[in-house]
Amino acid sequence: MSKQPKPDSKKYIDLISEIQKGQIKVPKFQRNFVWSLDKTAKLLDSILKSYPIGTFILWETNERLNDIKNIGNLELPAIPDGTKVQYVLDGQQRITSLYSAFLGAQIKKEGEKKITDYANIFVDLEGDVENNDEQIVVSEEPEGIFITLHEILNFNDHFLEIKEKYSDEHLKKIHLYSQAFSTYDFSTIVLRKEDIDSAIEVFTRINTGGQTLTLFEIISAKTYDEEQKFDMEDKFRKLMETLTERKYNGISSSVILSILSLVLSKNKECKRKTILQLEKQSIIDTWDNVISALKESIDYFRSVYRIPVSAILPYDSLLVPFAYFFYYQKEKPKGEQVKYLEEFFWRISLSSRYSSSTESRLARDVKRIDEILKGNRPNYDDIKVDLNSPKDLIETSFSAGSSYCKAVLCLLAYHEPKDFQDNGRVILDNSWLKIANSKNFHHFFPKAYLRKNNIGNENSLVNISLVSADLNKRKIKAKAPSVYVQDFLDENYELPTTLKSHLIEDLDAFGLKSDDYLVFLEKRADIMFKELKDRIDLRHKEDRKEDDLRELISRIEDEKLEMKSTLRFDLLEGSINKKLEYVVAKTISAFLNSEGGTLIIGVDDDGNILGLEKDMETLSKQNSDGFELHLRQVIKKYLGENYEKYLKISFPKIEDKEICLIKISKSGKPVFVNFEGNESFFVRIGNSSIPKNRQEQSEYEKLHWN
Repeated sequence: MSKQPKPDSKKYIDLISEIQKGQIKVPKFQRNFVWSLDKTAKLLDSILKSYPIGTFILWETNERLNDIKNIGNLELPAIPDGTKVQYVLDGQQRITSLYSAFLGAQIKKEGEKKITDYANIFVDLEGDVENNDEQIVVSEEPEGIFITLHEILNFNDHFLEIKEKYSDEHLKKIHLYSQAFSTYDFSTIVLRKEDIDSAIEVFTRINTGGQTLTLFEIISAKTYDEEQKFDMEDKFRKLMETLTERKYNGISSSVILSILSLVLSKNKECKRKTILQLEKQSIIDTWDNVISALKESIDYFRSVYRIPVSAILPYDSLLVPFAYFFYYQKEKPKGEQVKYLEEFFWRISLSSRYSSSTESRLARDVKRIDEILKGNRPNYDDIKVDLNSPKDLIETSFSAGSSYCKAVLCLLAYHEPKDFQDNGRVILDNSWLKIANSKNFHHFFPKAYLRKNNIGNENSLVNISLVSADLNKRKIKAKAPSVYVQDFLDENYELPTTLKSHLIEDLDAFGLKSDDYLVFLEKRADIMFKELKDRIDLRHKEDRKEDDLRELISRIEDEKLEMKSTLRFDLLEGSINKKLEYVVAKTISAFLNSEGGTLIIGVDDDGNILGLEKDMETLSKQNSDGFELHLRQVIKKYLGENYEKYLKISFPKIEDKEICLIKISKSGKPVFVNFEGNESFFVRIGNSSIPKNRQEQSEYEKLHWN
């Protein structure tokens, strides 16, 4: 058991001298100087009357903490090299008041517009210092004869001026008061043997009545290093500035500490106790890599999951396991990892996973990430996902702070919702998404309309859409969907396509034209449920994909679908036939020039699954990567560049055979096929790719793109 430290004392002038020499400092984890002029005056009045004002607790050390460099606009002296320093653990407001009063400083405090002038503290020379009820040191000029406190505290420096201004009787009193201040013993306890952890523990315990020290402030204090120019608070501030550009500035400092702890601690934990035990140098050495991994996670969320802002993240702690992934794997997820990470994200998001016991659950979840890093699917038996039927979604009341609701908002954001009016992308903003009545949250059936017609459940989660900020107030208001949808149809002929980006497939079927709210909820909930189910159940997703693919293949070729047996291998001739590549390019161009469509390679006209084996045998790289590379080269050869953004190429398996599925969107401009120096223009009519002559092409362009 350590010995109790013995109290000591310091004189006023000694306190000031040590502050001016940089030997007494206020650590940055202390709160800002907030005492008013009046409170400072009362403190000095107590000293004048020899009242006790409490003990200053100081920690003497050779370590260098991040200290307060100024009080408002008043710069504090730097710490001399090679000397010990005493950090104020208790008494910061009092010591700062004493220093400001001694200097008669003019201070502009943080968050305040006016300057506080500490020369404007006065001592009433006609007051009775023996009267406990009478305040002698005051913050306003008293009536009668008075002197500034600054002059008394600096009596020797101002003696000649004081002697000329005051009578002998008042001069005697001024000298007496000056002596009272200069001889006052300030009680101090100096901790000399404690390490930084013990010093911080002392601060935390004695500061129970004030501002609680956060874990981040403690670690910032522990890791501050002038030589290595490491200031965690400053680095975090700059990080937030960077993340503001990405619209992910809502990330808490605990996210950083959790990542650091999970990658540095032997047991891969991020409990408070574990974080406090992390070594200073390890944190400094690891910081940049952790921040890089965090940024990779954010970019992954933005690009792959299409979550544009941090405000709709179910938990910002979700970034922790993903940053852990990117810390250990510098390259992007590949193969099965992509699917496993997606499943992880949605299972966590829809399970209230991080609503409590976050630290222990993060520790368990990074073990799941370890499995994904190895290419294995983790086990989720201990995580219950709250998604049993579409009815669950309908009966969930929307709340902007609910992690479950935020997960559904992430689903809506994934589809990159378009503006009802002009089909432009809906811009989401963190500042608008923090509250339930945000401008970005639109009740598709307006609440006022539903209430007016006595229709309940108006705040159903399924009724929420993400729209541009001013659309609700300016255009929609309390109108029935049948009314405002028609208004938008008059302005935006692509509105049916626009609504699909809001998971609304059809105006009639979804009850919009008939204002049937129950039908709307049922239809939209079905789509939401299926999409969410796909994301949390890989087997369900794969089964449904195969069913959808079989259904697609079973269809007869039409203006939106064509199937090709091969890309380049002639099954009749048993050899490569490059004219087949031209036919594929021609088909793609026709879809691009029309309303888009799907081209399947590896399936014949009768729907028989042939696979890509024969084509792959003709390539130097005989796998799907090699096939896709060659296909893109064919497209570039015949159609030119700049069309890849309209193509989505995948290689699903069916009947254990790999086929090529090409989903083609409508091009934003005419696409020509260049064959042997001649350009041709094709469009899709029925199940054929039909050429157009120059005149037909010109007329078609006017109708199709203008």
